Amino acid sequence: MGGNTAVSDFLHTLNQQTTGEVRTDAYSRILYSTDASIYQVQPHGVLIPQTVDDVQAAVELAAKYQVPVLGRTAGSSLAGQAVNEALIIDFTRHLDQILEINPEEKWVRVQPGIVLDALNEQLRPYGLKYGPDPASSNRAAMGGIVSNNSTGAHSILYGMTADHVLEMNVILNDGSTAHFAPLTEAEVALKLKGNGRDAQIARAIHQLTQNPAHQAIIREGTPRHWRRCGGYNLDRFVPDGVTFQWPRDPRFNLAKLVCGAEGTLAIITDIKLNLVPRPTRSALAVVHFDSLFTALTAVPIILETGPTAVEVLDHYGLTLCREVPEYARLLDGFIEGDPNCVLITEFYGESEAELKDKVAKLQTHLNGQMVPVTAVVPAYTPQLQADVWKVRKVGLGLLMSIKGDYKPIPFIEDAAVPVEHLAEYVTKVEQFCHDIGTNVAYYAHASAGCLHIRPLINTKKAEEVAKLPQITRFSVELLKGYGGAFSSEHG
Repeated sequence: MGGNTAVSDFLHTLNQQTTGEVRTDAYSRILYSTDASIYQVQPHGVLIPQTVDDVQAAVELAAKYQVPVLGRTAGSSLAGQAVNEALIIDFTRHLDQILEINPEEKWVRVQPGIVLDALNEQLRPYGLKYGPDPASSNRAAMGGIVSNNSTGAHSILYGMTADHVLEMNVILNDGSTAHFAPLTEAEVALKLKGNGRDAQIARAIHQLTQNPAHQAIIREGTPRHWRRCGGYNLDRFVPDGVTFQWPRDPRFNLAKLVCGAEGTLAIITDIKLNLVPRPTRSALAVVHFDSLFTALTAVPIILETGPTAVEVLDHYGLTLCREVPEYARLLDGFIEGDPNCVLITEFYGESEAELKDKVAKLQTHLNGQMVPVTAVVPAYTPQLQADVWKVRKVGLGLLMSIKGDYKPIPFIEDAAVPVEHLAEYVTKVEQFCHDIGTNVAYYAHASAGCLHIRPLINTKKAEEVAKLPQITRFSVELLKGYGGAFSSEHG
């Protein structure tokens, strides 16, 4: 807390006026000073609220004492979103409930602290699920997923989280509450005449985004690739000229702006989310290649067969899995020989016969396009598919656990380009890194043009740390030329 009297007074008053737990001890502040990123920032303190009233009281007091606040859930953020010199409000302990499910209209209303996998498990009896699926779904909670505008392996099918945020209740920076939802033109006109803080915000955003000159700037500054989550979602208030993967709702909705704002615009207290039907059946085709470049070049060809996901498991990831007996046994079920990498290609269907036909058509298409694959291993049973996805999901953990001082550092990893440029982009970044004496590791979502590239950097050496801005500048310049996004799902 650094002896700041205002902060000390704030935390003392907060402890008196809330039923939640206020933590200011050194252990808690260090515990909440990190997330899954490379950053570390000690907070002033931590609030574990019992109720939404606790959250509102915290924001009201923070406004009075001029202390920053930051909502947090799992802390799985990879770009430092969950750390700051602020009061951290942790929603995962108590504010983690499903408030309402509407199976007929396919939506759910939840509190921020509920974990995605737990949510989907409770939706299973209704044949529904939440579409975007970050790899951290077994720990990532919906407040963070929405604040980050996350997505995952099935983004070519479901788009971004902002596509599925319908409404939300929030607490604004003065402690007042607001309900953000899609508005008709008549409702917008009425809202703009209001007197509250939410009406003031609506007027400002409406004026900003409906000005033709401003719209031109937004269009010009928005990456052409649909897979993007960096910056504020002003693109969702522009009527045309911007690409989206999921059909865009044209109505004025400030919930779309709070989504992806990483906690900087409001504190979310509950969220209404769109749901999608669970697939009846699925199958995988694990396509083997002798080189990563060949695999990435094949992705647009594979997409012509209509898969629901195409994920990369590179040579480094395969090697790390083979060194762990549990995962080595799983690999034996779907890896033939010693490929450089594989593309895990998924299809949805209504029957096993339909899925077998889709896998056969994929093989025929690859052969017809003269794609040099070394094997295509199908996975039709739920158990074998679960084994494949388990290996894919443990990849990041294995990468981060490699021995030695050189670690795969996340700083350019979240870039995405139109899939037809993916092989060239990755090859150029890899060559640049090799030229300055740095190896790289890969994982992620080939189908969406997002291959998470992690250079192996020894952060204990100044000359190694100096490579970070060099590599970043090179990557950014490349992305501009390809119409790519520097941030596509991690914030």
